[in-house]
Amino acid sequence: MLVDSDTIILIEVKTTLETSDVRKHLEKIDEYRRHIAADGFVQPHVRHLLPTTRFFGAAAGAVVTDEAKQFAHENGLHVIVQSGEAVEIVQTPEEFKAKEW
Repeated sequence: MLVDSDTIILIEVKTTLETSDVRKHLEKIDEYRRHIAADGFVQPHVRHLLPTTRFFGAAAGAVVTDEAKQFAHENGLHVIVQSGEAVEIVQTPEEFKAKEW
């Protein structure tokens, strides 16, 4: 989970990311979003932002199948892949629109 002042990105990370992993992550995002404040993931000094906080999703892996990339993008998730000793966000298709939960 990445947290900025008004944005939270929920990220599923796998060694090898496959379509089934992306599908499971999509199912869990809404549940995570509903429980973030209640479970204490958000610091008390920023809880007042939750009514206006934007939630996005991403999927990451050292190895990401082409099918998983396509499925993630079709469902509004960013895709992060290993690139040498760092990571990079996979270029999204032209028609891509990040889904906000």
